[in-house]
Amino acid sequence: MFRSFPKAPLAVAMVITGVAGIGLAMPVQADWSVGVGGISSDGSFKGVDRDNFAVPLVGYEGERVYFRGLELGYRLNPQARDTPPQQRTPHEWALVVTGAPFRFRPSDSSDAQMQLLDSRSFSAELAIDYKYRTPFGVLDLRAGQDFRGNGHRLSASYGYPFSTDFRRWQIGPAIGVNYISSGYTDYYYGVSAEESARSGLPEYSSQDAFNPFVRVGGYYSFNPQWRMFGAVTASRMSSKIANSPMAEGRNVNSVIVAVSYSF
Repeated sequence: MFRSFPKAPLAVAMVITGVAGIGLAMPVQADWSVGVGGISSDGSFKGVDRDNFAVPLVGYEGERVYFRGLELGYRLNPQARDTPPQQRTPHEWALVVTGAPFRFRPSDSSDAQMQLLDSRSFSAELAIDYKYRTPFGVLDLRAGQDFRGNGHRLSASYGYPFSTDFRRWQIGPAIGVNYISSGYTDYYYGVSAEESARSGLPEYSSQDAFNPFVRVGGYYSFNPQWRMFGAVTASRMSSKIANSPMAEGRNVNSVIVAVSYSF
């Protein structure tokens, strides 16, 4: 069964679109898995090249509860694993808690004015996720609210998987769009009056934004226990974000590579 690569919030939603569901591309054959992943993201901040870091991954697949890397989910309409494919419902609903490793650290920027701004930390959200699976691909819709009250995010994507008969490997291109509310965009790209006075950058209050993206993700199984998986996501930032004095360019991207062991 194809499991679409995830979503992501703001530039989180734009660049880390697959991180929250970093284990979603893998076929479920075991209850537990452990691994490590490497993430490289470009938030298009002025004076910042890329943000690179490693994250430990722990996965669990139960009938209702699952944990995949940075996402904890509760299935609202679970199906037994031994249900024949022709009897499975194409509709899947889940409540999820998602973390997204997108941030801004002033010390990472080579720009003297950017170094005087406040930091922006990682985000997390509560969301409801809906998937509609057909022989022609997977439609994935999600609506989430930031735990800190920064705003909300809506996303929609369509992906189509290509795989071998024995599921040894799979690759799935996808296209989609993220809507990010002004609270999200302003948190990451807004410049307050205090920051403006301190840094010399003009004040900026961001607005709601729509950011289209394309994504290619997949996995390769070395054997029933060891797998490698990853995703590449490219997004086009809305002018509401690109016009921020913190931003540089409109194209953002992320690369995720991970290895896991199932038992």
